[in-house]
Amino acid sequence: MWRILSRQIAGIDEPRQLDDNEFAALVARLEAFVGEHGRIPQRAAKDPDEARLGLWIEAQRRADHGGRLCDERRTRLEDLLGPRWFSRS
Repeated sequence: MWRILSRQIAGIDEPRQLDDNEFAALVARLEAFVGEHGRIPQRAAKDPDEARLGLWIEAQRRADHGGRLCDERRTRLEDLLGPRWFSRS
């Protein structure tokens, strides 16, 4: 509950599953972030853009764990973030 309220207060909505073009654009942003910072974006970051990317990755993890993330998207994330992209570490 506190996570939902904190997102509402901060104005950061829960990411939705995107169409292929939106997904590709977000993967490009993620790739730029990882290239610049050398790490996965954190959902609790003070920077709103980083927090949005972190929340989006979290949504992809949940979709994957729930069997709702297609193999192609999982592979793209795994290629970019490594085979353990779905872990929080």
